[in-house]
Order: sequence, then structure tokens, then C-alpha cells
Amino acid sequence: MNLTGDHDIHRAFAWALPSQEWCSQPLVVALADVRDWKSYLPDASALLDAAESLRMRRKRRQDDREVLTVAYALHRLLLGRILGMDPMAVPLWRDAAGCPRVGDNLVHTSLSHAGDWIALAVSRTGPVGVDIEPLVRMDLLPEMADAICTRSEHAAIEALAIDRRGRALLALWVRKEALLKAAGTGLSVEMSSFSAPEGSVRAMSELGGCAWLEMLETDSTCLAALASPAGATAAVARLSPAPR
Repeated sequence: MNLTGDHDIHRAFAWALPSQEWCSQPLVVALADVRDWKSYLPDASALLDAAESLRMRRKRRQDDREVLTVAYALHRLLLGRILGMDPMAVPLWRDAAGCPRVGDNLVHTSLSHAGDWIALAVSRTGPVGVDIEPLVRMDLLPEMADAICTRSEHAAIEALAIDRRGRALLALWVRKEALLKAAGTGLSVEMSSFSAPEGSVRAMSELGGCAWLEMLETDSTCLAALASPAGATAAVARLSPAPR
């Protein structure tokens, strides 16, 4: 397919989708490696609205600005495809907690980025939260265990071999972060105040219901988790453009 033209990233995104039917699923999760999309940065920048551009420009490091640009652009492209709208016309905004919202909850959505990876989730059936973190951060987490874990979680991690504790803490972190995003609270709720076992249904008053917690399959450099409406099945895909 010829991916040249004024709307390069639109064509590349359409090519990257697993199928048209994938976008019609009640719950979709898209994973993307920023390095695959860096050649589309000029097109990606043109998709950002004023608020997104401002948040991007506030980043001091060029790499961080590029990650945010690609993340915001792919988010708009995904929402536009799901809603049948021009990406720039998607009524995407952020609430006081920094959580992305689409109009008056036309759909529920969540975005996470870390290192070279982006995770996007869109749900038609209720609140959703996704979080992705690079494995390089796991060495820092043992010092934060008291702030992350409940007492029982802390005891379970302390029972692990020392070389397994960092990964277990990072997995717990992404599950709790995903659940807090689905609840719409951000980090205003302390992680140590609730548990988040994998493959479980968790109730939080802020959700007005329950969320299913699961780990997502990623590459060997990061961990990711999803909190989604109980009973929903996520259609997960990695979005990569055709080689240029």
C-alpha cells in the first residue's frame, strides 16, 4: 500500500488496524511502540488540539514530547474510527483528575504511556482504565512497598525471593493504577487502601460498580494491566504501521 500523501498517518493507522470489525467491539485495547510511529511525527502533531499541544510542549525532553505527540494522535485516531468522526472533531477533554473524557461519556477511554510504549483503551460498556510501565522502574519500587501494598499484599511479596519482588510490585502497581483510572480518581486514593489481585472483580464506590482486573500481554520491556467492566472481554491488538 502506498502510504505517502498529505494524510500519511491516517493511512498508516488504517493499515495498522487488525480489521474494521475490531473497532466495533465493546472493549478494545491498542498497544503501540512509539518507535514505529516516529516517522509520522509531523502528521501526528497536526492532530493535537490546543490543550494537547500545550501539555506536550511543557515536557522538557524531546523524547517525552515525541511520545506524548504520538500517544495523543493515536488516541484521537482510534476514537475517531470507533465513533465514525474526524479525529480532530472528537470531543476529547480531561477532567479535574486528569482523566480523558469523550463528550458526555460517548465512550469511556483511558491512555497510558511509558518508555517507548503506549496503551489505549476504549469501552462502550462502562469505565475503563489501562496502565503500562517499563520494567526498568521495578528496581525502585521495593522502597515504596508500604505505599503500594495492603498488609496482606506486603506479606505475600515479602515471602517471594528477593529477585522476584520488584516485578511483583510493578505488576501490582499497574493493576492498581488501572483500577484508579477506571474509578476516575487518579492517585487521590492511596494504593495501600485497597487490594488488586490479578484475575479478580473489584468493587470501588467511585466506579458505581465493579471492574475486572487483568494483566495484558506485552513485550519483555514493560508490564501493563487493564481494569474494565465486569463481564467485558477486551479485544487487544498491537498497532504497527507498514514499513516505509
